[in-house]
Amino acid sequence: MAYTLLGSLTSPFVRRVRLAMDNIPYDFKELNIYDNAEGAAYLHKINPVHQIPVLIDGEKSIWDSRVILQYLNEKHKLETQSWEKENLLTAIDGAINSGVVLFLSKRSGLSIDEPTMYFQRQRDRLESIMDYLKPHLQSPAAKEWNFVNMSLYAMIDWLSTRSMMNFSGRPECHHFLETHSQRPVVQLTQIPKT
Repeated sequence: MAYTLLGSLTSPFVRRVRLAMDNIPYDFKELNIYDNAEGAAYLHKINPVHQIPVLIDGEKSIWDSRVILQYLNEKHKLETQSWEKENLLTAIDGAINSGVVLFLSKRSGLSIDEPTMYFQRQRDRLESIMDYLKPHLQSPAAKEWNFVNMSLYAMIDWLSTRSMMNFSGRPECHHFLETHSQRPVVQLTQIPKT
């Protein structure tokens, strides 16, 4: 039986799982959890955390993209993570989380450009994380196609597409995206332009 992956076409958390599952058969079920009461209710029934992605494997539902990767790695021996890679993934998760906070706040009509402490902390966190990730982005390791770089690609592309961070002064990010943008799975999982 194939897996079912629940998520949206725009979520960077969902996208990185889709990138990692490139060679694993699965059915993708798109859920609109913000604008569709039915999608939100369905997610609520299967995931008390109310977040995507969710991987369904028979009677099991696995939540959170990092846990999904661990689960798939156990079953398919995809790739193990060193502590250094785990730190990179934690930083990437932090950047995505800050970006999502800013995005949902803006979408809720809040002015995220105001110098309020909460929004400033999210912007500062994004800059700090990008500074931390810069040596990795400039290293030969950035050319590899592994879960860290899949996550990094999903993060940078999402933050850029959603205008949650300005990358004009970060050429290493542009180069990184260019390096991986022609991969078939990257093309297949592109964020819709709507």
